[in-house]
Amino acid sequence: MRVWIDRMRADERARARLVVAALVLVFLASATRNIKEEGDFVHYLEAGARVLQGRDIYEGAGPDTVNTWPPIFAVVCVPFALLARLNVYVARGVWLAVNAVLVYAMLNMTVELVYRRPLTLSSRDGISVASLALLGPLVLTSRFLLGNFDRLQINLFILFCCLVGCRWLVRGRPALGGGIIGVAAAIKVLPVFFVPYLLFKRWWGALAGTIAGGLLATVAPIVVWGPVQWWRNVRFWMGLAAGSWPVRKGNQSLYAMVDRLYSHGALYWTPAAKRFKASNDPVVAAIVYGSLALVALLFAFVARRGGRTPRSPAVVVELAIVLAICVLFSPLAWKHYFVFLLLGYTALWRAAFVGDPPPPAGFAIGLAPHLQPTEDADVDARAWRLTTVERRRIALMLAISFALTTLSVRGVVGKRVSLHLETISVVTIGALVATAALLYLRSRLGARTE
Repeated sequence: MRVWIDRMRADERARARLVVAALVLVFLASATRNIKEEGDFVHYLEAGARVLQGRDIYEGAGPDTVNTWPPIFAVVCVPFALLARLNVYVARGVWLAVNAVLVYAMLNMTVELVYRRPLTLSSRDGISVASLALLGPLVLTSRFLLGNFDRLQINLFILFCCLVGCRWLVRGRPALGGGIIGVAAAIKVLPVFFVPYLLFKRWWGALAGTIAGGLLATVAPIVVWGPVQWWRNVRFWMGLAAGSWPVRKGNQSLYAMVDRLYSHGALYWTPAAKRFKASNDPVVAAIVYGSLALVALLFAFVARRGGRTPRSPAVVVELAIVLAICVLFSPLAWKHYFVFLLLGYTALWRAAFVGDPPPPAGFAIGLAPHLQPTEDADVDARAWRLTTVERRRIALMLAISFALTTLSVRGVVGKRVSLHLETISVVTIGALVATAALLYLRSRLGARTE
């Protein structure tokens, strides 16, 4: 046993393989359990089946029923509805497998965006799978990643599209990057907050790509339904989107938090909280929109220095802030939606605990052009060299956010305490702390990238 431990300590590739094997086992255990569950996937299958059967995709729809998504969402679900005709377990298995691949791709992209290095088995070639640079953010977002597998949710696909768009933006392909973000927003509206961000940055190519991608994805179902039925579906969905959403404890958006506390006076959990609906109180809307305006002003203030080009390290933090805002200010944000904090947690982890590790010898050999050392490498390195005080502040906020978002689960604090904590929106507060840490980090990076 000791020989094996000594080998693990000495052989980084062996440690990386062990980590990969452990993650595969976690996925297989999760898939074995969740393949038996209907989750939200049962509604995806129903939406796709209605398209195949030529039925009204919004028949009997409401905020708590089958289909509350844009029309194109039902079309996206068609391939899995076809698989379900063969066997529902095959459809669920394929869905889970696709999501596992998406998780690997997203981890690879977040590492590339934050460190400008690929995810590999050895630190001699990039960022090792066994390094804390990856394992730290993975632990921080573990609750949300597993939650999406538990519910068989589509959020991992939406986040994947957003990260692909961010990577293309950073690589200097703004139209393509904006286009994939626009498609993601057409499927599920969360990424719509990228539009004002791109407008603020005056990145017209990316903005045009986002709008074009969103419009093309929105009108594409005309091929399926024809213009009359398509427009009827669009109008019906717009009415649903403006309707009263559930604000029970599972909804951890800022809107739901304010509504529960202000309109329902929910300072602790009761069985009645299961049925909370949005009050549509204009005071609640004023508080939420006022908060959004405040965050936007703070964002504009901290982003006033640096971040002029997409390749700037400060831009990665800005993109992470936008992803956090996408969930916080959505009217509906179930707990697993906060997987959108993945990029933010990775950036904060680097700032607090990693800094700017020197590239290993021969690092650039065989790398893709966008990962090769560039003339602005010194600027990138200098940006992440925070002072000890700055790193400690970020580490403290990161620890608070983790404690609120993840350590509040019933497996740690017990079911009763967890219910009370989520009723007062502990996950929302934790995400707000993470967003505040990102805003602080952005202000620090800006001073070093001019």
